Amino acid sequence: MKVGILYSEKEVDNELEHRINPHGSIQMDVTLESIKNALENRGHETTLIPAVINLPTKLRELSDLDIIFNLSTGITKKSQQAHVVSILEMMSIPFLGSGLSSQVLSLEKHVAKKIFDYEGIPTPKFQVFYTGEEKLRKDLNFPLILKPVHEGSSMGITEDSIVTDEESFKIRVSEIISDFKQAAMVEEFIVGREFTIGIMGNDKLEVLPIEEIIFDHRDTKKLGVMTLDIKTRDAIVPKTPADIPKEKAEEIVAYAKKIFKVLGCRDFARIDLRMDKQGVPYFLEVNALPGLQPEYSEFPRMAAAAGYMYDELVEKLMFIALDRYEKNN
Repeated sequence: MKVGILYSEKEVDNELEHRINPHGSIQMDVTLESIKNALENRGHETTLIPAVINLPTKLRELSDLDIIFNLSTGITKKSQQAHVVSILEMMSIPFLGSGLSSQVLSLEKHVAKKIFDYEGIPTPKFQVFYTGEEKLRKDLNFPLILKPVHEGSSMGITEDSIVTDEESFKIRVSEIISDFKQAAMVEEFIVGREFTIGIMGNDKLEVLPIEEIIFDHRDTKKLGVMTLDIKTRDAIVPKTPADIPKEKAEEIVAYAKKIFKVLGCRDFARIDLRMDKQGVPYFLEVNALPGLQPEYSEFPRMAAAAGYMYDELVEKLMFIALDRYEKNN
């Protein structure tokens, strides 16, 4: 197969992202090289395609490609991840991953959570602050966690993101709105355990072993949360498969499959959740373009626990997407 690998160039990354997440471009470089090597090891021909402003022109020059392996998290910043997908869809180019609507829904966390609520999928109570002047809902109880409403990769999540009083809450809301130029989502923080679950497929879904994200409490001052600093340094102890009762794992899998379907995800996705001390799972968000950096990103770790070698996983994802296109065209 002739495969184009679409990626975000570090030279055009947003200045804010460089400042807040200086390791992001390094992670992209490692992932890009790993995907390229994996596909070539399996006998495929690859072409690297930077996601730049004149991307449509670049793509028209590469009309002989069989598929695009999309890694791009945006042309100028991560919150524009869906823009790249919209270009691929507009040009009717086969590509790996979810389409525009699913990308938008997964990035707009508050919209996804409203869908969860409607579909009976448990999710923490939340509120969106657009100006910082809104009154906090009376039914939202501390501790709360605050995050930018449409960022990924733990962008904007620090140890200060978990607040336990009104004063620190107001400060953090103001910081998010000012730094990220977007609304802040305030969510009840679920005290308990954190998990993630990977899914791949379309008509028939394959659910990977659930991974528990175990935090070293010497590394966080608060209650255990995936901050950008912890994620960057991979300062966790992942346990895959997670040590949870079979019935509880089946419940999580059923909800995860439902989320994948109702958000219209395609090919692969990762879903994050926390479980409270009573064993109730609360679903937080969906990553419609999960990271694929070997030995670092959660999705390859879960796939490895299911028995997939890295090269095998990369090729399988590509063929899942190709099979979808063949069935729909």
